[in-house]
Amino acid sequence: MLQSSKQPLHDRSDDDVGESTLPGDLEPMHGVEATSMAGTESIWIGHTDSDTAHAPERVVALPTVGHIGRYQLKYHLGKGGIGTVWAAYDPLLSRLIAIKTVPLDLPQQDLRRINPQFLGEARAAANMSHKHIVTVFDAGLSPEGAYIAMELLNGKDLAQMLRLGWRPTPVESALIVRRIADALAYAHSRGVIHRDIKPGNIFMVGPSKPLVLDFGTASVAHRSEVGEPVFGSPYYASPEQIQGLSTDPRTDVYSLGITFYELLGGEKPFTGRSLDDIIASVVHGHPRPLQTIDPNLPHDLIAIVQKAMARHPEQRHESAAMLSKEIRHWLSSHPVKTEAPADKSSKKTAFSARNYLSLAAMAGLGAAVAAAVMALMQRH
Repeated sequence: MLQSSKQPLHDRSDDDVGESTLPGDLEPMHGVEATSMAGTESIWIGHTDSDTAHAPERVVALPTVGHIGRYQLKYHLGKGGIGTVWAAYDPLLSRLIAIKTVPLDLPQQDLRRINPQFLGEARAAANMSHKHIVTVFDAGLSPEGAYIAMELLNGKDLAQMLRLGWRPTPVESALIVRRIADALAYAHSRGVIHRDIKPGNIFMVGPSKPLVLDFGTASVAHRSEVGEPVFGSPYYASPEQIQGLSTDPRTDVYSLGITFYELLGGEKPFTGRSLDDIIASVVHGHPRPLQTIDPNLPHDLIAIVQKAMARHPEQRHESAAMLSKEIRHWLSSHPVKTEAPADKSSKKTAFSARNYLSLAAMAGLGAAVAAAVMALMQRH
C-alpha cells in the first residue's frame, strides 16, 4: 500500500500574480444534477468546506454504503478517468476524502492488467507536491479492489463551467493556463507526462485557481494491444498520440494549447460527427482562426496559443515551462484586476448548514446506485 504524509490543502495560497473573481457560481453541484453529468468528461464534485472537513462527526452520521480498505464510502460523486469517485470517511485520520475505485465489472484479465497501472499512476501523483496538482493521500489493493484516496475538492471543473456558459476574459484564461503549465512543468521535471489534459481534468477550487487531476490515466484507460494508439479525449489528443507515435512533454503542451483555444474562443478547435471525423480533423484539419471568432482577442496571446497547439511537436513550445514563461511575460503587461477578499464569516455558517443537508440528500439519492456497486464488489 502506498501512503503519503501530505495534508489536505483546504487553503491553497497562490503566487505572485493577483486574482480576479471569475464569473459564475463556484459552489458545488449536488444530487441528481451532479450524478447525471457523469459521462465522458471527468466529474469531480466536492462537497466540503472547512467546517465539514474539521467536523467528522457530521460525516460519520451519514449512512455508510460500503467499504474499501479502511475507508467508509458515503456517497457517489461521479466518474473520473477509469474509475468511479466516492466521498468517503477516513476513520483513522478523521477526515472526509475522495476515493477513486477501479470498476469491478471489468473482465478479470483487464483488472489484472489495469490494477498495477492504476496504482502506478497513483504512486506518481503521490510523489508530487504542487499547489496546482490534486493531493493524493493513499492508494492500495483491497479485497474490494484497487483504490486511490485523494483530497475532496469543492468547485467545478472547466468542462462543467464552459457547458454552463462561463466565458473567461483573455487575462483570466491566460492566468489559468499559465498555472496549469506550471503544474505540468513540475510533473515533467519528475518524469511524469499527463497525456490527457482537457477541461474535464482541470478543477477550479477558487477564482483562477486550477488543480490538475488524473495524471497519466489516459495511458491506463485507453491502452489496448501493443502498437495501437493510446490517447485520452480525441478532441484534445495530440496528432502524435492519435497516430500511435512516441510522446514527450510537448504532448501535454499541445493539449493545454487546445484547452487555451477553447477558453478564449468558446468552442473546440477540432470537431466531427464521429470518432474518425474528429481524428481526421486533428491530424489534417485547420481550426477556425481565433481572431475570426473574436476580433478583440489580443494578437500576441493568439500567437502563444497557435504555437502551443502546432501540429508538429518541434514547432511547439519546447516545454511547459517555456509556455508558462511566455504567458507570464504577456501577463506582466496585462495586469490582473484584484479585489479585496470578501468577509466570509457571515457566509460560513449558512454554507456549512446547506452543505451538510446536501450531503445527507446525496447519500439518500445515491443509495440505490451505491448498493448495486457494493454488491458487485462483494461478489469479487
